[in-house]
Amino acid sequence: MNKKLFISPITIRSLFRKTPTKTYDIITSGAYKTNNLPRIVPKEIPRPNHIYNLVNGPYQSSILIKNQWQLEGIRAACRRARTIIDTVSESIQVGITTDTIDKLVHELCISLGCYPAPLNYEDFPRSCCTSVNNMALHGIPDGRPLKANDILKLDVSVYYNGFFGDVSETYLIPAVDKTKTPIDNDALYLIKHARRCRDRAIAACRPGIEFSTIGRICEEYIKQCNGLKLVRSACGHGLGEQLHEPPQVLHYYDPSEKQMKWIMEEGMVFAIEPVITEGNGRVKMCDDNIQVCTTDNSRCAQFEHTIAITSNGHEILTEGKTDMRPNVLERKAVFV
Repeated sequence: MNKKLFISPITIRSLFRKTPTKTYDIITSGAYKTNNLPRIVPKEIPRPNHIYNLVNGPYQSSILIKNQWQLEGIRAACRRARTIIDTVSESIQVGITTDTIDKLVHELCISLGCYPAPLNYEDFPRSCCTSVNNMALHGIPDGRPLKANDILKLDVSVYYNGFFGDVSETYLIPAVDKTKTPIDNDALYLIKHARRCRDRAIAACRPGIEFSTIGRICEEYIKQCNGLKLVRSACGHGLGEQLHEPPQVLHYYDPSEKQMKWIMEEGMVFAIEPVITEGNGRVKMCDDNIQVCTTDNSRCAQFEHTIAITSNGHEILTEGKTDMRPNVLERKAVFV
């Protein structure tokens, strides 16, 4: 019996997509100075143990199942992380520096009684991660003004009353005059599929599912997107009373990895955060040993949610108002 050839609609559209042209700024470590004034956190706000090079108890070799009290604590932290990123997104525009964005994040953390989790985490000097264009991970806020069609990845994580919340979004910076600087459709393509990749992986999460399913779905989806690649070294993670707990969530399929054979159960909490690039998918550590950039200077996009496994599915703990619509700062350019 003859079988009909099935070609994904994504693949068909991708055949007509042009190869991106490099008309964006390539960001290099240390090229722009930042305000060296330290970010001060009031003494009354509790500090996470990791800033003292401590952990909250011994390292766990398996996934912790959270009880209702712990889940509510993580929810509270995630709600605050979501509020912060939603609020700060309203100020992101051409001309603002990532150092100013960091200042806004820091001030909101303090006003909500949170400690900004990145601050002093393994020598990270600021209160959030702002990775622009070819910077893939752990971008340090600096004095460079954002330009039209820059791709900004903003990662906000907080520590509140003993628990962590973690979320990230990607924004395409809109031009002041779109007749002179039209929207970058290649950037939209990248951002759109980075978001969909995360969302499809989340949709599969429920009790009884193997963790390798996350990587399989991410990998299969991005393979259909012409010119895009997964950054394999960018992993999700469990979280709760520590910022990074088991499992290490791979966004590519590797059934031989022990932790990926673990089965999802009610009460597990973890972050899914694939990084997608226009280039070859390879990254390297910058000279500062903190920031991570692509080896070919290609641009990246990333979206992250913290989720909890429930009795019949999952709960997105970091879902919020800006997550209800396409997350591009054209207020908001529609690409769904």
